[in-house]
Amino acid sequence: MIINYDDKTNSINANYLQSLVLMYLPCEKFALSDEDKSSLSVFADYDDNKREYTAKTVLYHNGRISEKTLCEIKDESNANQGKNVVGKAFLECAKEIFGYVPQWGIMTGIRPAKVAVNYLSDHSESETRKYLEKEYLVSKNRAKVCVMTAVNEMKLVKNIKDNSASVYISIPFCPSKCRYCSFVSSSTKKLLSLIPDYLEKLYSDIEKISRFSKSSGIKIETVYIGGGTPAILDENQISKLLHVVNDNFYSGDLREFTFEAGRPDCTTKEKLRIIKGAGVTRLSINTQTTNDDILCAVGRKHTFEDYKRCMNEAHDAGFDNINTDLIAGLPGESEKSFEKSVDDIAAVSPANITVHTFALKKSSVYKTQDAEKIDANSKTAAKMINYSSKKIISCGYEPYYMYKQKNTVGNLDNTGYSKKGFECLYNVYMMGEYHTVFSAGADGSTKYVSRDRNTIKRIFSPKYPYEYLDESKYAGFDEKSAYEFYEKYY
Repeated sequence: MIINYDDKTNSINANYLQSLVLMYLPCEKFALSDEDKSSLSVFADYDDNKREYTAKTVLYHNGRISEKTLCEIKDESNANQGKNVVGKAFLECAKEIFGYVPQWGIMTGIRPAKVAVNYLSDHSESETRKYLEKEYLVSKNRAKVCVMTAVNEMKLVKNIKDNSASVYISIPFCPSKCRYCSFVSSSTKKLLSLIPDYLEKLYSDIEKISRFSKSSGIKIETVYIGGGTPAILDENQISKLLHVVNDNFYSGDLREFTFEAGRPDCTTKEKLRIIKGAGVTRLSINTQTTNDDILCAVGRKHTFEDYKRCMNEAHDAGFDNINTDLIAGLPGESEKSFEKSVDDIAAVSPANITVHTFALKKSSVYKTQDAEKIDANSKTAAKMINYSSKKIISCGYEPYYMYKQKNTVGNLDNTGYSKKGFECLYNVYMMGEYHTVFSAGADGSTKYVSRDRNTIKRIFSPKYPYEYLDESKYAGFDEKSAYEFYEKYY
């Protein structure tokens, strides 16, 4: 799609307009060629005499054209009004061409709850819901869940300390790659052979982060071991990794210690015993759907019965805080099938349930091979997400963290629900950018957050394990950058 815009208000940019388009066309590419058959033209202006914003949008797609003009009197309390007027005008065009309004209206950012948190500082929950519905055209259901999430998030971060931080430890290996996945998870035998060397370098990164945090007076609050599928490690490797973590960030001092076991087919009773014995307080065991046919179609090597067996073994090992992921909108899954998945998992009753929306991720098999078969607008996915919210909340869970990704079908969200007292603090701290998150391992991003939380700096490690192991490409965790950031911002 070709995008042209003339903005007299200094309110919008190309990225914002592309984000609007991707709400309806998650696979769209943005070209400069006149041969492109889709286009968006935008004109935005502000009349100082009339104190009025004007936005004119012209959207052309698949032989159809829609042109809309929208005017709004300036609202001094609304700093985003100029941008939002453009978004609303675009939405009027898109609604005419595509026939529906997304559940999130013109909300394009990845942290919708952040908008709600900011508004709640001076307004009631009811006023905040109405604000999201009116100003961003968010549906009543998603506005309600967003405000509930924001309220719970505010409670969880109320007493966070300036000198706190979290640590993410990456195990980017899997037994096979799911068709929807774009994580840099290595699954071939050759790459899996890198695991021993990878772990040795990982230990070095963990030790460097520990050394820096202790010398700088930083309190590590949470540790999250994620993947990939960390449970792909054998019993001895898991034991050594957790021993190293405890040597550097004693689990007894942590508020939360998560191990993302991931797939039930990689988890054994002995691994669970070792994980629990090392002080891990929170586990993630994921099934994504309880429909065995869909599990097979997306490349998962387990059944729903395997998941239930694994959950029982985890409870027997002593875990009471377990998360389970579901994905709404997986190709081939019907609305009724997904509703059954939600009901099935609610019956199992894990402490956390996280509902993701299927996303056409850049390097996934679905994006590279089957994109034309995907219903990008997916009104069915919207029904799935709304059903999951109502059902899970009715079972005593509350939403506590939320984020949106690019290229999700229907421009929908990923939301974490929890029983009271079992919320994942790491997810809240990381997604809300409340404190620094140090990253150890390949495909990681250390995200430094200043004391006033107004400055964010990211430092990335190489994506692939073989690059991570190459000293010429990556020397390990950069202690020098860490000291420089904290000297400047703390």
